[in-house]
Order: sequence, then C-alpha cells, then structure tokens
Amino acid sequence: MTADDVAAFRTALAATFGYDADLEDEGDADRFAAIFDIERLYPAFDGDQVVGTGGDFGFQMTVPGGGQVATTGLTVVTVRPTHTRQGMLTAMMRRHFDLAQERGEILGGLWASEAPIYGRYGYGPSASIVNAKLDVRHSGHGSAEEGVTVRLVEGPEAERLLPAIFDRVQPTRPGMYQRTADWWTHRLFYDPEKYRDGASSMRHAVAESDGEPIGYVSYRQKASWDVLADGQIRIRELMPATDAAYRALWHYLVTIDLFPIVEYWNNPADDPLPFMLRNGRAAETKVSDGLWTRLVNLPAALEARRYQTDGRLTVQVADSFCGWNEGTYLLEVNDGVGQCERVTAESDVSMPSSTLGSLYLGGQGARGLARAGQLRGDVASIQLLDHMFRSYPAPWCPEIF
Repeated sequence: MTADDVAAFRTALAATFGYDADLEDEGDADRFAAIFDIERLYPAFDGDQVVGTGGDFGFQMTVPGGGQVATTGLTVVTVRPTHTRQGMLTAMMRRHFDLAQERGEILGGLWASEAPIYGRYGYGPSASIVNAKLDVRHSGHGSAEEGVTVRLVEGPEAERLLPAIFDRVQPTRPGMYQRTADWWTHRLFYDPEKYRDGASSMRHAVAESDGEPIGYVSYRQKASWDVLADGQIRIRELMPATDAAYRALWHYLVTIDLFPIVEYWNNPADDPLPFMLRNGRAAETKVSDGLWTRLVNLPAALEARRYQTDGRLTVQVADSFCGWNEGTYLLEVNDGVGQCERVTAESDVSMPSSTLGSLYLGGQGARGLARAGQLRGDVASIQLLDHMFRSYPAPWCPEIF
C-alpha cells in the first residue's frame, strides 16, 4: 500500500463499519498516520477500487510468567458487501500470517467483530471480559481505603503519570500489550467532542500512597435528572498497580455525588467488584469474549510463557491454515520453564490450533474445553494440561486494538 491509497482505504473501512470517513478533517488524517504503519496495511483491490481492508500492529504482549512476546495484532479487517464470500478475507489472512512470520512475530491477537469468523484461521477466545453496571443506591459500597488518597489530574500531569502507572501494571497480567507515546497521544488522550456520546470530556483520577502514584482511572460523566439525580459514570480504563489502589479507585467512583450509575465495559474475568459492595448481587454483570489469540510460531510461543505445574505432555495440533505448525509436539516443563520440540510419538492430547489459542494465555480451562469437544485425551492428561496452562492473574486486554 502507498500513501496514495490511504484515503480510499479509510473510505472503504468506514463504509463497511457503517460510518462515513471525514477526509476533510486534518486531525483525523494525522491521527491515522500516527497510529498506523502504512507498511502494515494491506488493502484488497477490484481494479483500482479498494474493496477490502486489513492491517496489523506490532507490539510486545505479556504472557504468563511476565515475558514480553512479539505479537501481531490484527485490526481494521473489512470486506465490502459486494465482495464477501469470494475468498478475499482468506487471502488477506494469508498475507497477514506470511508477514508475521517474516517479522518474527510468534503470537497473533485480535478483537473479533463477529465471533464465528476467526476460529477457521486458528484464533481462539483467550481473555474474557466482564461488563459491569451498578446502581450505588441499591448496591451500596464499602469504606474508604486507609492510607490511599485519590485526586483528579489533567493536562501534562495526566500525560506524565498515567503512562508510568500503566507501564508498571502491563508486565503483571497476560494479554496486556505495551503502548507507544503515539498510542497515548492519539488514542488514550484523544478526546474530541464527537466521540463523547453526550457525556463529559475524559476525567483522570490518580490514587496515591505516601505521595507515590499507584493507580488511575479514566472516565466520563453524563448528567441526568428526573426527580432525583440519575447521572452516569462511564469508565474508560481502570488501572490499579496495587490492591489498595483498586479498592480506593472503586470507592472513589461509587461515591461521586449525583452520579449513582457506574458502568465499566471491560473488567477482567477475575475482578472482585461484587465482594466490595454491601449488596454484590445488585451489580449487573455480563461475561463475553475479549482478546482472541493464535500461535504463529507454535514451539517458540510455548517456550516463551511460564507454567504453573511441571509435567510432560505430547500435544497433537491440527493447523490447516498455518501448516508449518501442524504436528505433534513434546512439551516438557521443569521449574515452570517449558521446552517444546516436534516429535513422532503418539499424542496424549489433541486439539485444533484455535483451542490452543484459547488455552495459551491461561484464562480458559482445558477440562471445560474438553467437555465442549474442543480437545481430546485421557482424563489424567487433560487434567495435567489444565494445571500446566492456567495463569494467575487471569489474562486481560484493557483496550480494543
């Protein structure tokens, strides 16, 4: 793709997702150029018309044990409705994985616009998210966190403090990826009125202990009155570096006068919010898939993460789309460190690459996947697989890419 194709790419992308690209807005154009590497975008053409879009980000993602793995993050995938079911997406996916191999990116990730699409390309849902909504008038709340203060920050101070806190948290939870300065400027701190849905500008509150920043929350407020105040707090991102910061930030959010409705669309699967409320049942929660992953270089990816339990398993993986991965592997774990090599031995467990993608970050249980028919093996081997791959804390990706 060349610079001359950007406008057509943006137009096709917007139209397929149901909105109109504002090509006259120079700020949007600059933002697109800052976020996307043009060499990582691959449009599909019919003649000189862009009829499909695809691209990826290259970043370092945390895997169980805290390692940082070179990851290709699939994004902006569309096919115009006039060209669906003609193999265009498959061709773009083929290019995507070929480029990932050339760059040495051993793991792939995405957020799926539609769940049925990506399993056939080897992805599996690996990090669940919990959408939580509560009315503080019904749920109540706990007491303030002793020794932690929360204050609002803005402008240069927010731009200095928030990335430093995020960088402290990012290596601690599988599924989180590193952010660049441009990412912060053009995504996290980008706040035009047209994207606020009638709510306020973004607020940033920082939790501190003995003067040290230990967490932050970014959120909007939307005022509403009938007879009583019925305002909403819409959390964009909550990032505690300590348990005390977590408790203090949530206490702050649920005690903002005039705004009793608090909603966060992307809580981690192991989030303990209901236990902090006097009436945890009053917190409405909905679990859904967040990050999906697939192994691009299977043995390298399995050796990059750490394991909860030592053991030895032969694993047969079917991977028709990335055929270089297909085969049987011996995974041997000692002191949490895995070694993986291709073997010809009979397998203890077998599964498609999409199931291995679901297991990889440690958030999905092998026994549950076996019950669903997604992997096969004897009871003892499945139990060992489950114990080996589980990770704590649960994987979580705080932001769609």
